[in-house]
Amino acid sequence: MTSDSDGPAQSGSLTLDRGLRLLELLAVEDRDMTVAELATSLGVHRQAVYRLLSTLRAHRFVADGGAGRYRLGLGVIQLTRQVSHELRRATAPHLRKLAHEFGATAQCVVADGDDAVALAVVEPPASVYHLSQHSGARHPLDQGASGLAVLMARKPDAADPPAVLEAREAGYAVSRGKLTAGAVGVAVPLYDGDGNSLDAAIGIISMVEVDVDHVAKRLTEAAGQIADGDV
Repeated sequence: MTSDSDGPAQSGSLTLDRGLRLLELLAVEDRDMTVAELATSLGVHRQAVYRLLSTLRAHRFVADGGAGRYRLGLGVIQLTRQVSHELRRATAPHLRKLAHEFGATAQCVVADGDDAVALAVVEPPASVYHLSQHSGARHPLDQGASGLAVLMARKPDAADPPAVLEAREAGYAVSRGKLTAGAVGVAVPLYDGDGNSLDAAIGIISMVEVDVDHVAKRLTEAAGQIADGDV
């Protein structure tokens, strides 16, 4: 159990760190937790947890689950929506370039449970024959290149399908005709500036055969620019 009497120069950052770890804990455990459980898991005194909960509840990041238990609040959902908006804005210019360059539909998908959901879609401006896609479209993560790209960036699991293992080895995901007959999909995962997976991916879907290695290289370059905040 750590002391709660930290020096003034560090108390602010420590409080923020503990608050973020508390939210992460509630998200990972995916259940209502007591103050005692939170204090033990975080390695802090219960009084410190009460103070954190008071602030987080005021911002609706934590909600009272009843019987002295707490869970994530609706404020987290609103924050997630804002993050999705920022990701959409960050990827849009790169998707436009990719759609124009390859004459194919370019998209950014995010994970939502067991599904991949299209967050942003750009169709090629001059191609008559291309896949028509729309934001909000979803499909299982283990079907289609974009979903496989999301899965390949996660911690390896014994239950990972062969397609995910192949994507990890190659550094990108490829699918052919899985969701749309004749379509070729190529995708890579997205990471933040610190190399943490965003549980998202960018990719293209072409109705004609493409140079997969070249497309993957361009997608990887774009993903790196997105991580660095470059347009």
